[in-house]
Amino acid sequence: MAEVFKQQTTVWRLNGKKVLPGTPGAVKETIESRKWYGTVNGKKSPLSADKSVARRMLNRLLADADLDRVGMGDAFAEYRCCPLGNHLADFQTALTAKGGSKQHVTLTIARIQSVIDGIGAVFLADLDAVRAADFLTARRTDGRAVELQDGQEWFTPREAAKLLGMKPTTVTKAIERNRLAATGAGKKRRYPRATVQALADKGTRGISAETFNHHVRALRSFGRWLLRSRRWPANPFETMALLNVSTDRRHDRRELSADELRRVLSIAANSERTFRGLTGRDRWALYLTACGTGFRVRALAGLAPRDFDLSADVPTVTLPARLAKNKKSKVQPLPADVAEALRSYCADKPAHQSIWPGTWNVDAAEMMRNDLEDASIPYAVEGPDGPLYADFHALRHSYLTLGGRAGIDLRTLQELAGHSTPTLTARYSHRRLDDLAGAIEKLPRLLPESEEKVCREFAGNPALSGHFPSSPDTLNTTEQPFDSSSQVLDMSAVVISIPVQSSVKAVGLEPTTYGLKVAGSFFSDLP
Repeated sequence: MAEVFKQQTTVWRLNGKKVLPGTPGAVKETIESRKWYGTVNGKKSPLSADKSVARRMLNRLLADADLDRVGMGDAFAEYRCCPLGNHLADFQTALTAKGGSKQHVTLTIARIQSVIDGIGAVFLADLDAVRAADFLTARRTDGRAVELQDGQEWFTPREAAKLLGMKPTTVTKAIERNRLAATGAGKKRRYPRATVQALADKGTRGISAETFNHHVRALRSFGRWLLRSRRWPANPFETMALLNVSTDRRHDRRELSADELRRVLSIAANSERTFRGLTGRDRWALYLTACGTGFRVRALAGLAPRDFDLSADVPTVTLPARLAKNKKSKVQPLPADVAEALRSYCADKPAHQSIWPGTWNVDAAEMMRNDLEDASIPYAVEGPDGPLYADFHALRHSYLTLGGRAGIDLRTLQELAGHSTPTLTARYSHRRLDDLAGAIEKLPRLLPESEEKVCREFAGNPALSGHFPSSPDTLNTTEQPFDSSSQVLDMSAVVISIPVQSSVKAVGLEPTTYGLKVAGSFFSDLP
């Protein structure tokens, strides 16, 4: 059996300092290593400072070496000692090769890295679903508010960035996005105390349920890649569950009405402002194409005139697979008015170049918001579960919602949207109270006209409410001739037809009513 040993090193010392061998007056000294060593496959391997533990480690290594020689060793040994950073870099390369956009790949890697750093994982064996879930759950808790220095009413960009823990450019974008006050430009740029306090309060809020789920999905995809690439025997994040996002909505989108879309198109067409290289006419054509196709920002940014067939009997635009989210080519029909407008717009555009070049797609929501403000259309309105926003992606919601209201069935809308399931399409095609009320009006009438008139009279006369007993036991009856086939429909939705041969005389504490007859039904809850 192989034995452990201490590694020995010879040094020469003179007056307590290391010197070169053979130095006059130097003393030769042999130093033993702190750890015990063992020989595995002809190589010295450091083990443990504890001799008994070192022996067990050596026996384990020798056994693994024997299994490796006959093909029964640890298939993941090569990756166990590889830092997670190397695995994450390889995963990033795989996502890029798969065709993921730069923004998607960067965001996915950043989410995984934040969790890895948060749980202190270094190697694959350190990945744990429970620890990752605990870390993300802790991030959902609101943090401590940043305290501003008393008496300071104005802050420079550098001071605000240091106080908030952000980069100065990030602070600038946050102020523009939230429409907060600021004065001056360049070195004279200053932020009032209220602006910095608003950013501080916003920054201390915990992550939303949707952000939690985005991190979980990124971790799951990383785990699946580790499994598929045979780097790890199982997905370490497979058991992580998603949260219910219905109770924590922070950026739901709303659809724009047809009238609002016309106003935005009109404003953009006559605008003299240029946004990241797009003139007003460019934005008009861009919005019009988005409303007529339902395409996403990335798809629109990559379209070229050659992708449009505007002279056919059925005008179409072909979305290349490289621009589609599902990586499948798609031919989308265009409305006739949209095709006619784009025909003149695309006439002088190079066939193989992007129709809308530039970096507008990086901040399309801000571009849309500017034009909405010029059209006096609110960017955000209050909804039942929080604000509803009309950013650029809201044009896709508008496309599917207007299609649904026009009578297009859900299956056809799914094809137009390029969704994998109709459930996802239903999230984009909104139905508001007016839509539901209009649908209810199409239902057939349940009451004959004469009985409907009686019900309206009872509903409109509060003095008659309460005149009907809640049960037959409270009735004083005297025999009268009665046609048992007559019925009255209970407006509370349940019809109880009971043959009664009686006239009714109110008793008890109710007001006395004379001559009122009940024809075979009892109204239990009249308004």
